[in-house]
Order: sequence, then structure tokens, then C-alpha cells
Amino acid sequence: MSRAIVLVNSDTSYLEHKLSELNYTTYAIDEFNHRNIQKLQDLDFIKNFINNILSNHGSSYLVYGSGLENKKSIYDLLMKKLVVKGNNLNILNKICNLGSLKNTFEAHNLKIPRDFEEDRSVDNKFIWKPLYGSGGCGISLKAKSELSHYKQKYLPGKTFSISFFCNEDGFKFLGFNNLLLLKSFPDHPFVHAGAITIKPTETLQKTIPAFNGLALDLSLRGYNNIDFKIIKNDVYILDINPRITSTFKIYNDIYNNKLLEFQMNEQDYPLNKLATDDTGIYGYIHFFSKEDFKYKKYVSDNDLINLPKEDEYIKKGEPIFSIYSHALTYTDLISKLQEKISNLRNYYKFYDIVI
Repeated sequence: MSRAIVLVNSDTSYLEHKLSELNYTTYAIDEFNHRNIQKLQDLDFIKNFINNILSNHGSSYLVYGSGLENKKSIYDLLMKKLVVKGNNLNILNKICNLGSLKNTFEAHNLKIPRDFEEDRSVDNKFIWKPLYGSGGCGISLKAKSELSHYKQKYLPGKTFSISFFCNEDGFKFLGFNNLLLLKSFPDHPFVHAGAITIKPTETLQKTIPAFNGLALDLSLRGYNNIDFKIIKNDVYILDINPRITSTFKIYNDIYNNKLLEFQMNEQDYPLNKLATDDTGIYGYIHFFSKEDFKYKKYVSDNDLINLPKEDEYIKKGEPIFSIYSHALTYTDLISKLQEKISNLRNYYKFYDIVI
């Protein structure tokens, strides 16, 4: 029987393509391509969905990105029926409120935003974060119910992320990323609108051992991503993403699909086999619509990905498509992306990106 994988993510198109190159048959559940992620709330649907797959394939796997954070009622079913590749699903409950991990962070000289000393630059600002959120969605400056959100000190400045891979062989640092935000996006002001890889500064380089130790304490497996800020040489953890994130595409392409192969067979590969001589700078941007409209393809550009179908209805605030590109230097990539953004503005109305 062929090998089957259940994919859960906001958009599974990239993973579907790359897993097919590894000879897996994929069954996708997502939000913006197959548009069936709401069916994860239906326990009978999930049981039938998985049983049909197992009847045709025998042992099958689960690979997940965003979409499972607030659906813990199905974790036991998914883990009983499927072999989870990456982190055990229960990690999503463990990291939903960073305050509960404060002692673990302190053991590695890491902090959380509520430890930040008040000063005039933040003026006592707070944000409310959903307990089970992803990608910056649902974070608000307005007070929310404590049943669904938790309060966190607002921290100014750039947001970074570190991407890494873990297996029994240890910890593999992949790279640092500079996260991008949108301008004046009222529904989700902190949504992750993209990321650009950056060369490690001396300050960033010094954080790697702390993240290594944290990953070990949390027993992380496979591909992971942690968002953080550095203020006055202190590292503040904003989010732990123990799953496939948008930055995965960058590093999987850098390693010629080996990262995904390791995700599927992490117990079989020593991390020193994961090597590349790629020294380029990569980045992507998600474009969010400023209006309701029917999509028309006006631009042909190989850097455009996650494209809707012709005449597909896009609602205001939803992603339209993404740009994914690379260059030899950070400055060259920024110029390239800005030129593409300017060209796309001639055809589509989308929220501005801070870049």
C-alpha cells in the first residue's frame, strides 16, 4: 500500500507538492485552498475521513501546521489513528499560555513580556492574545475575555524568529528571521504578514544556546519556530510554534526538500546530514485584501504563490496570495520585494506591509 499523510494547515498546497516528490499520497484539510478546516469541529467527519484513508493505505501519518491549536477535543483521536510527524499534539496545550512556562524560560535566561520594566516607550500598553492562536491572528489591543485570551505586556521594536530542527540526535539551528507586519490592519493588527531571513548578528548568535536548552526541556521534535524580541540584551519569548510555519518553505527549499524528508523520518537521520551551501537571503509576504472581490489573474510572476482560482471570491481581510523570493543580499531582496509590491498595487487593493 502507498504511504498516506493527513495534512492540516492554513494552506497545504506547498506541502502537498513537496510530499508528492517523496512519494506520499496526501489528504489535505486547510483554510484557504481546500477550505474544509471547519470540518475539524465535526468528530464524526474526522473519524470517517481517517477510517477511509486507513482502509486504502494502512498506516498513515499526520503533518500539521496551523489549524489545530483550538481543537484539543480531537487530539486523542488523531494520535490514536495516525502517526504524528513532529511534535506530539499535546504540546499545543502546554505552550498556549507562556506564563505557565516562566520557570522553564528563566532556567535559560529567557524572559516573557510581563517581566519587562515599564517605561515611557510602551506607556503601559498591553495586548490580549488568544490561548489557542497562530500566526498573530486574534491578538488585540482591546480587552478580551480571560476565558479565551490572556494578557501580555506590549513590547516595541522588531520581532524576530528562530527556526530549528530537533530529533534524538540533538538540535539543528536553521536560521533567524525578521517578521513583517501590516499597516493599519484593524481586525488582526499583529498578524504575521511575512518574514525575511537575516544573517545572525553577534547578539542573535548568543541566543542560540538558550533556545537549544529550551527545545531540550520542552522535548521538541521536528521543525519548530520561536518568535522573540531583544530589548536591552534581554530575550523575550513571544510565541512558541511547535509546528510547520510559513518559514518552513524557506528552509525546506534551502535544503532541497531534505527538511521535509527529515520531518517524516527524523529518527533515521543524524542532523549532520542536513547541510547546504546556500548563502542567499529569502523572504515571503502574504497579501491581505482591503475589499471583497472576485480574483482575476492580471500578473504572471513566478514568485507569486498560494494563488486563488480564477473568479474565486475573496473577502476583505483574507489573504489573496503570497510573494516568495530570494536575492544575494538583504538590501537586494528588500528592493526586489518593494518593486513587486508596487507593481501589484496597480491591480489589487491590499493592506500595506511594513518592510
